[in-house]
Amino acid sequence: MADATPPTPQSVAKRACELARDARAAVVLDKAGKLAGSSESDGERSDELGELTRELVEALDDAAPGEQPEQFEAQVDNGAVYLVRRPDWTIAVVARRKALSSLMFYDLRAVLSELEQAT
Repeated sequence: MADATPPTPQSVAKRACELARDARAAVVLDKAGKLAGSSESDGERSDELGELTRELVEALDDAAPGEQPEQFEAQVDNGAVYLVRRPDWTIAVVARRKALSSLMFYDLRAVLSELEQAT
């Protein structure tokens, strides 16, 4: 019987990329908007993706005052960004353009649920 290690923000970011094969990178922010985990091994790239995610969350909140959208998707020519947030955690994934939105959101909600249950 394998020892189950509780998920961490770092492991959840990596798991999101494993589950969604079209995912290129993932970051997890804590409720204060600080980078808590990343699928990237390069610290500078992780910090940059974390900052961009925080700015995206702020822009979403500014665009919809009083509401806090739980998920967001943006498509560009060569890729997409998917974001799911809960009261304590936010996860964002950069993916290839061909990613299926419904599957991406399903996977992101699943890994965030694992993290919420562990904390």
